[in-house]
Amino acid sequence: MDVQTLRWFLSLCDTENMRDTAAIEGVNQSTLSRALARLEADLGVELFHRHGRRLAVNRFGALFREHAARAVGEVDDARRRLDALANPDTGLIRLGFLHSVGRWLVPEILRDHRAVTPGIRFELRQGFARELFAWLNGGDIDAALVTPPPQGDGARWHRLREQQLCIALPVDHPLAAVEELTLRDVRDEPFIALPPTTDLRRVIDGLCREAGFEPVIAFESEEIATVRGLIGAGLGVGILPRPATPEHDDPAYRPLVPAQQRPIGLAWNPLPSPTAATARFVAHLTR
Repeated sequence: MDVQTLRWFLSLCDTENMRDTAAIEGVNQSTLSRALARLEADLGVELFHRHGRRLAVNRFGALFREHAARAVGEVDDARRRLDALANPDTGLIRLGFLHSVGRWLVPEILRDHRAVTPGIRFELRQGFARELFAWLNGGDIDAALVTPPPQGDGARWHRLREQQLCIALPVDHPLAAVEELTLRDVRDEPFIALPPTTDLRRVIDGLCREAGFEPVIAFESEEIATVRGLIGAGLGVGILPRPATPEHDDPAYRPLVPAQQRPIGLAWNPLPSPTAATARFVAHLTR
């Protein structure tokens, strides 16, 4: 049993699919399958229910997953601390970010920082705002590209950019050609949205209430790319940040009237003291 096998096991728990995990981890399916077989033989129990190509974590797997995650976390934490202590120019920064900034802000920031500190390594993790702040407070990440912290949170936050919120419609929708739209113009349309627990959904629900209606939610998805795809397929409308790098199959975006901006910034937890690499990264973005 080694750390790499534990990482593969944890990835399998997330995907429950041998092919997907092999693609994510960059290994052959046969190598992954043999590693899992060795792990189960070592433990003396099967960790998954098999359903054809699909895997489902069983009760033994669920129990072992908790311990494996702690073990891998301890090893990663030791490596991160050793890297930072040995040389802050080649340390590890664990950066979290919102799904909606992964295609534009993350590459821009990483490119700029690597230009001045090329030896720094980044470990990237995307999530919703509530998850990012929980990871920050729990020490699971070092910094995050995220909306402002909730009131009472101990994280520091520095504004970097703003996202323009738009009404997103199928490109062939009759209102797609209208330059200035209000939410009341689409109040009778089915909405496609993120879950109610996300910060963007709470903003959207508040805007709709201010416009005098409750949106009828036809579909919900935790992936902003899925929301864009469903809108583009003509299944409804939504409120989304305008992407900085539009795709060919994106819906039509019409800025909200009156204009609404969503602030995005860098969050970090000052306690315990950040590693030298993280402190330099924060200083670079907040100067």
